Amino acid sequence: MIRSLLVGLLLTLGPAAAQAAESPDRYPSKPITIIVPFSAGGPADNVTRYIANQLGKTWNQQVVVENRTGAGGMIGAEAVARSAPDGYHLVLLVTGHTIMPGMQASMPYRMPQDFTGITVVNRAPKLVVVHPSVPVASFAELIEKVKQDPGKYGSYGTSGVGSMAHLSMELVNKLAGTKFVHIPYKGGGATQADLVAGRLPIGVLDLGSVLPHVQAGSLKVLAVTSDTRSPLFPDVPTIAEVIPNFQATEWFGIAGPKGVPPAIADKLQTAIKAALGTPEARTRYIEGLGWELPASTPKEMDEVLASQTMKWGALVKELGLKAQ
Repeated sequence: MIRSLLVGLLLTLGPAAAQAAESPDRYPSKPITIIVPFSAGGPADNVTRYIANQLGKTWNQQVVVENRTGAGGMIGAEAVARSAPDGYHLVLLVTGHTIMPGMQASMPYRMPQDFTGITVVNRAPKLVVVHPSVPVASFAELIEKVKQDPGKYGSYGTSGVGSMAHLSMELVNKLAGTKFVHIPYKGGGATQADLVAGRLPIGVLDLGSVLPHVQAGSLKVLAVTSDTRSPLFPDVPTIAEVIPNFQATEWFGIAGPKGVPPAIADKLQTAIKAALGTPEARTRYIEGLGWELPASTPKEMDEVLASQTMKWGALVKELGLKAQ
């Protein structure tokens, strides 16, 4: 009788019971899927594919990267939030995922409650760059110029409303009392084109994308948004050196749905950390793009998701920003 009841219970629970019963020692025993909620070919896709390839070699198991785009990254994130918490369904989350809840009237998932952090893969500083015609040599001087004449010197371009670059400068406005004026573009490429041509005085862009122009002298770097100076620009100060309490570093991270067993989350984090510790990763991402590769613990990523959702949500609401 007892045996019949147990069999019935297992049949009722179905696949979830079998998944929960898998020992972490056996993980992974089947292919893993990592969803990148953005188009193929960009930095987020590139680093995820690199990690997937390294994990596949480490575990002799297939790790598939799937690009599932739409709704600014929410479609891919929702798919994983609703999947089984077995370690076989992962997603690349970015800073934007912690900004969206403050801009959306409703969300298809809860951030951060519906996710288990695995690891923060990278921290990628934005650069505040100006056209050489702008008569300043430092970010502190730029702030003074904008306070004196915001109409002439205060326009800055980014890849769009609600982007990390946009909120970085709005945080500057809040903390420094400036009136930088946002000019949203449809992507960083368009911003960069107007900046290099002198039609735009200031841009806030990815380090990797503007590096050739900085090296060629067609753009000047005034500051980086990261907590520490970039090894590629050791003489360029952080914004925090000029404005105390400023912190706005973009990041990518791997996460699973809520409830991934801690032992499996730890196993994933350890393997990803090893993948990001290779000489190839250093050459590609640290030396090539100026990234930091922290490979943080699951607990640290959970803390990032919670604190960033609260921080950017408050700023977005204060600014009255809505999803477009």
